[in-house]
Amino acid sequence: MKIEMVKIDSIRQAQKLIKSTGADEISVPLMDKKTLNLSFKIYDCKFYHANLLKQEAISVGADCAISKHAITAKVEYSDCLLFGNVKSLLALSERLKRQSFLYLNELGKTLGKFLSKYFESDYIFQANRKIYNLKDRFAIMGILNVTPDSFFDGGKYNSIDSALKRAEQLIEEGLDIIDIGGESTRPGADAVDIDEELRRVVPVIEAIKKRFKDTTVSIDTYKSKVAKEAIEAGADIVNDISGLSFDEKMVDLLSSNECGIVAMHIKGKPKNMQKHPKYEHLIYEINSKFDAILNKIKEYGIDDKRIVLDPGIGFGKAYLDNLTILNNINSFKIFGRPILIGASRKSFIGAILDNDPDERLYGSLAAHISAFINGASIIRTHDVKATKEALKVAESITKERL
Repeated sequence: MKIEMVKIDSIRQAQKLIKSTGADEISVPLMDKKTLNLSFKIYDCKFYHANLLKQEAISVGADCAISKHAITAKVEYSDCLLFGNVKSLLALSERLKRQSFLYLNELGKTLGKFLSKYFESDYIFQANRKIYNLKDRFAIMGILNVTPDSFFDGGKYNSIDSALKRAEQLIEEGLDIIDIGGESTRPGADAVDIDEELRRVVPVIEAIKKRFKDTTVSIDTYKSKVAKEAIEAGADIVNDISGLSFDEKMVDLLSSNECGIVAMHIKGKPKNMQKHPKYEHLIYEINSKFDAILNKIKEYGIDDKRIVLDPGIGFGKAYLDNLTILNNINSFKIFGRPILIGASRKSFIGAILDNDPDERLYGSLAAHISAFINGASIIRTHDVKATKEALKVAESITKERL
C-alpha cells in the first residue's frame, strides 16, 4: 500500500489533484469544493440562533461549535465556530437564506457573498491604464521616502537628484510600483504642512515620470490636495494610510479619475496610534473597516477593481496584532480584493530580533515570504531586489501545489 497525506489550500490545487487521478472532467467541478475546508468565527450569536445554526450546519455536512450552555439557554449569547468544506458551506448559505429569522437570513447572505468573492474573484488591480493580474501572483511596491524623518531612510533622498538615483536603482532591481512619500507616518510623527508635502513630492514625481515614463508611481498621502497635484504630475495610484477617512474630499477626488487606490486600516493617527492600541476582535474589526471603505467607493461609482486593501502592519497595532495579521491574510480576501502588506524593517521585527531598522533585512524577508504564502498580493518594501528574489522562490514553491 502506498499512501500520503495531502494538504489542499486552494480550489485550483484540488482540481489539479483530482485530474491527476484520471477522473472524468465532468466530475471535477462536482468534487473540487468538497476537498477544501474553511472556518468562520461568529461573535455574540443569540443562543437560539446558535442552536439553529448548528442544526442547519450538520444537516448539510458542516458543523458549528457553540457554547455548551446554549442548548439549555443558560447563556444569552454564544460565539460560534462554523466549519466545513466549501460545498457544504455554500449549501448552508442557501438554507440560511430561507430562514425566517432575519439574523440567520442575513448570515446566509453574508456567508454566500464571502465565499463567492473569495473563490471567484480574478484579483485584477487597475491603476489608470495599468492592469495587474494578482491571482496567485505578487507585485513589488518599492518605497521612496523624500522626507527628513522617516524611520529607516529619512533624509537620504531629499533632493531631486538623490531621489532620481534611488528611483533608478529600485527600477533596475525590478519593482512594479514606486511609492513616493512626503510625510513620515512613523509612530509619534507630526503631520506635515500641505505646501511642504507638495514641495517634497511633486517635483520628484514629475522627474521620475519624465525619465522613467512607463514606471507606475504611487503617492503615499491621505490629503486630497496632495493626491490631486500628484495625479496631475503623473501618479497612477493613491496610497492612503487612513483608508479614505482623514480627508472627506479624498473619495470625491478619486471618483473623478481612474487611478488605483490602496486603502489601509489604521487605528488612531500616526501621532497617537501606538499608545496602547487594543482590539476586541482584531480581524473582524479590520474587515469591518474594509467593508465600510468598499461601500463608500461604491456609493461614488468607483469600480472596486481599482482598490487594494492593506491591513496596516504597525499602524495602531500591538506586537501580537502584527503577527496575527500575517497569519490571517486570507481572512481579508473575503472581499475579493488583492491584499498589500508592508512589514519592511518595522518595529515588530526589531522586537523579535532585538535590532535596529538597518539590521532588519532578513527579518523583513521572512515576514514578506510568510505574507505572500498566506495570501498577500503586493509587498511594499525598502529592499526591492532581495524581496523580489525571495518571493520568486516562494512563488515557484507554491505553484507546485496549484
